[in-house]
Amino acid sequence: MSRASSFDQSFCIKTLERVLWKRDFLRVPAAGQAALRDQLLSQALASAISHFDPPSIPLAGFPLKGKTVYRLARHQDELVERKLRLNLKRCTSLAADGRSQIVKNLKLLLEEGVPYRIYRLDIRSFFESFQRKHIFDTVSSIKNLSPHSRKLIESLLDAHTAIGGSGVPRGLSISAALSEILMQDFDQKMRWGRNIFYYSRYVDDIIIVSSARENETDFLRELRSCLPPGLELNPDKKNVAAATTRVAKEDSEIAPKLLQFDYLGYQFLVKNPTKQEAGKTKDGELYRKVHVDIARKKIKRIKTRIVRSFLSHAKSNDWGLLRDRIAFLTQNFSVYNPKAGGKKVAGIYHSYPLISEGAAGLKDLDRFLRNAVLSKKGRVFSITNTIISAHQKRQLLAYSFAKGHSNRSFIHFSATRISQIQSCWIY
Repeated sequence: MSRASSFDQSFCIKTLERVLWKRDFLRVPAAGQAALRDQLLSQALASAISHFDPPSIPLAGFPLKGKTVYRLARHQDELVERKLRLNLKRCTSLAADGRSQIVKNLKLLLEEGVPYRIYRLDIRSFFESFQRKHIFDTVSSIKNLSPHSRKLIESLLDAHTAIGGSGVPRGLSISAALSEILMQDFDQKMRWGRNIFYYSRYVDDIIIVSSARENETDFLRELRSCLPPGLELNPDKKNVAAATTRVAKEDSEIAPKLLQFDYLGYQFLVKNPTKQEAGKTKDGELYRKVHVDIARKKIKRIKTRIVRSFLSHAKSNDWGLLRDRIAFLTQNFSVYNPKAGGKKVAGIYHSYPLISEGAAGLKDLDRFLRNAVLSKKGRVFSITNTIISAHQKRQLLAYSFAKGHSNRSFIHFSATRISQIQSCWIY
């Protein structure tokens, strides 16, 4: 008996109870949690039986960074969606590599001494571009998925269309699972494609390492033809770079850059080894040097947050909040993870654990922070320099992105304080 057929896909009190999270009872007194649990499960069961209770619309949309993001308007519908996503995962083989594993694999491959070409590609309006017929045909073809689950997915997509949405609803966890299923054929073709050494995709971000023997124009034309109906590459985010010859020793002490690109928040810089570096190999093979740093775009965003923190301080003169914002940016912390029902760690190290030793990005951020604390020039810093005392400046200068990363230093904040810290960064 297969795993999918033995798994209970039904929607009943027992199966819905399994997808309850601790988050569902946050700020609910212990004495009232049992009653809320019973009410939620009863309402979720009614929603599942009625296929999200038409003619009501279960989805609500809101704008975010130029896109419309959707959420389920009712708590009970979230439970139904969680169960739906679980059913989908059990009926399909969704085992995509995580961000860190992709970066590790990519770094190892880039160190190889053979010629290769890097394609850094992006799919335009990823979630919105899937065609309705293709989505429904794909859902219908999922082996072992129960008819009730299919009908619930169709009802959710119908509701999305009814409020002007296209493709799959951006923001829902089930949409992430659906999009992976919709991309499976494309992913398989790319992984086994001619002249492709390595292929990976993280949502809409694609990275391909090829043999460099292919014609670039023909290769991209064939790739586009393999995309699911409706999907297109974003020409503004295409980046192609190549190391067209085998690795060779550099005579100079400082090797020139062979190629550079950003992917998944990291910057990759590839160089040939110097004579000194080439002499250190144990097996006699020459390997390229791959330096991994924080992507320039991410560094710019962190700098913007530093400026906004000082700008907020210039208006409020809230010293404790400025100090906590700088601590938050330069160190590591824990945040509540509703899916795991517990906490997960984040911060300068945990966001970028794979950057190389001595990464220039961390030093750049430390210089920028020092300038923000000490500068008497500029619209913002000329104000904050006069209202921050010498003692407070010494406290701020004790924070360091490089130290926070190397020492993995940790700081504790409540969920309320994290919300206050991030409030001036929302834009």
